[in-house]
Amino acid sequence: MYDNELRLIILLVGFFIIFYIVFINKSNRKYKVYKTKNYDIKKPIEIRSHKEVNSNKNIDISLRSSINNNKSQEIPLSSNKPRQMSLSLGINDTKSLLVIYSIAKNHYNIKDIYDYMDKKSIFINDLGFYEKHYADDRLRCIKYSITNIVNPGYLDKDRIESSRLAGIAFFMQLPMIIDPVKVFNEMHTDAKEFSKKYKGSLYDSSKVKLNNKIIKNLKNTVNSYKNEY
Repeated sequence: MYDNELRLIILLVGFFIIFYIVFINKSNRKYKVYKTKNYDIKKPIEIRSHKEVNSNKNIDISLRSSINNNKSQEIPLSSNKPRQMSLSLGINDTKSLLVIYSIAKNHYNIKDIYDYMDKKSIFINDLGFYEKHYADDRLRCIKYSITNIVNPGYLDKDRIESSRLAGIAFFMQLPMIIDPVKVFNEMHTDAKEFSKKYKGSLYDSSKVKLNNKIIKNLKNTVNSYKNEY
C-alpha cells in the first residue's frame, strides 16, 4: 500500500515537472514558428496600404543623414531625366551652302541643260541633280552641284513634269577639302557661261542680281572657309 502511494506521488511530481518545462519554453519563444509541408506557404500573403499612389507625378526621394550638432541634411533625388550635354563633332559638324541662281528670261529647256552638262563633264547623280567632281590620284570629291530651283529640285528628265524650267541653282558646300576659292571661281564661270548662252541672269541667295560688289562679298565669304581643313 505504501509502495503504491509512493509511486503515485513520483508520477505526479514527474508530470508536473514535464508540464512546467513545456510551459516555460513555450512562453519564452519570441516568435511563433509554423511549419508546413516542405516549408511551403499555401496561401499568398497580401500586403495592403491605405495610401494611394499617383503614377502621374515624378518620383522624388529624399535621404536624410545626420551631421554635426544632430542637424539633418536633406538630399533630394528626382526621377526626372537630366539635361543632355551637346557634344561638338569638330569643325566639320556644320555645313553651309553658297548658292548662285541662274534665272531664265523666258525658260530653260531640259535638253539644253543636258547638252551643256555633258560638254562640261558634269554628271547626274542618283538623286536626280548634277554634280561636278574633282579627282586626282589621292582624292575625289564634289566641287559643286546643280539642281532645279523648283521643288522637288530634280533635273532628271524622267522625274520632272515639264521640260521647261524657270531656272537652275549652282551651289557649293562649305567647308570643303580642296581650295574653296578656286571652286567658287569655277562655279561662277560655268553659271555665267550657261546663263549667257541660254539667255538668263545670275542672282544671289536673296534673289538680288549679281554685280561686282556682291561677287566680291561672296568670294570673301568663301575665303573665310579656306583654312577649315
